[in-house]
Amino acid sequence: MMPSLTICVPTMGRETLVDTLESIKRQALQPNDQVLIVLDTFVSQTHIPRVQALVESYGFTFVAHNGGYAFQGNPQFNRAMELATGDYFCGLGDDDVYVDGAIARLRKKLGSGRAVLFQFYSPGFMSGLFGMRYLLWADRDLRVANLSGCCMAAPRESLVPVSAERRCEVDYEWIRDTVAKTGQKPVWMKDCLVIAQPDIRNGEAVHRGVGLCRGCGAVGFLEDMDAGLVCAECAPYVRRELLEATA
Repeated sequence: MMPSLTICVPTMGRETLVDTLESIKRQALQPNDQVLIVLDTFVSQTHIPRVQALVESYGFTFVAHNGGYAFQGNPQFNRAMELATGDYFCGLGDDDVYVDGAIARLRKKLGSGRAVLFQFYSPGFMSGLFGMRYLLWADRDLRVANLSGCCMAAPRESLVPVSAERRCEVDYEWIRDTVAKTGQKPVWMKDCLVIAQPDIRNGEAVHRGVGLCRGCGAVGFLEDMDAGLVCAECAPYVRRELLEATA
């Protein structure tokens, strides 16, 4: 059997958690994989029954955790690392989704003892580019703002806690320190496995994947591409059969 995974989702019980859970359910999970949904109960405990019932309806593990403060789910993330049983560990936001086939593709890169750094399709507001999206990572450089905490799968024995400091940079520092603890260079996986805050198409969060238009090279959701190959703007001008011949 291939290396097992612990997938952690820190949550405040937002409505978007349903889309996150659906995206995990669609993955090729192994019997020895572990999915931990860790609820932040620092502010309130009234939503415990609702979130627990939702999580358990998917067959995943629910954990309630009051970390003494609330900040980007980091106390819950740390609790999940304490409970992790998988060979590798990765995290996902409760308003993010895995693209179809993400875990199967990721698992093929695991097993060398190296951390794997894959890509993440981010909303533009995180960099001031309102109304636009961009890919993290942009290049193979371990630096602030080039990675999200959801961009890494790391060997369980190399995990370090996320800092309790309330700074946005602590997710990068967690990646940096975990990679350093492996004692090896990371695997840079040029494949977008996570969509942050996915758009909605026909009442459903986009999840098929992210690709480059064969016409103009723009990055976009596969749901918006003709035959998953060209964007709507290019579709009237590019012959689909030519693109399919080179797919």
